[in-house]
Amino acid sequence: MAINFRADKGQALTYSEVDNNFGAYFTSASADGNTFTLYYPSSSQVPVNSGSIEISLIRGLQDVGKEGRIAYFTGSSGITTREGLLIDEAGRVAINAGTDTPNLTYQLTVTGDIKATGTILQSSDRNLKEDISPIDNALGRLDLIDGTIYKLKGIPGNKLGVIAQDVRKAVPEVVNEDNNGYLSVDYNGLVGLLISSVNEQNSIIKDLEQRLSAIENK
Repeated sequence: MAINFRADKGQALTYSEVDNNFGAYFTSASADGNTFTLYYPSSSQVPVNSGSIEISLIRGLQDVGKEGRIAYFTGSSGITTREGLLIDEAGRVAINAGTDTPNLTYQLTVTGDIKATGTILQSSDRNLKEDISPIDNALGRLDLIDGTIYKLKGIPGNKLGVIAQDVRKAVPEVVNEDNNGYLSVDYNGLVGLLISSVNEQNSIIKDLEQRLSAIENK
């Protein structure tokens, strides 16, 4: 195998020179759908056996062709956001969304686990809120929700959490439905319910302690 370079670095290779250099390593090429294949011969000068090298034609940043969406794909065949990153026309982002053109509901949609070494914060300043009121009947609401161990379909490993349909019966404010009809739960919102439940329990315990103390002092 011999690769030829021009002595004059200021000049581009001619078509003939490119063809000669290409042929020194690859014997032929073909394109099929989304794949461009280079075929190379068996040679002592080439550290591989006879075969082919496939180069995906869709890797990299692409215009999905729908409503101005763009995506970065890592797959070797077919445009699928399951294998990459998609940004839609409204700036919403999907990572491994699982469909070719997902109908994004939220600003960020991720299929898979998320790891952070820092703190994830949610704005909660009183000055940003209005119509503030306590959660009524917190214990009664909590009684409608069961903690569960489950597996997500197609994903190995057990998870701990709640069932969104049950939560919606108790506190619909923390349940969201996406454009495909699937429900999700704002687990941070459940913290408020748990706090109110503990406060209600504390009130009941204090009332019972006062009654018991009154009986003992008679």
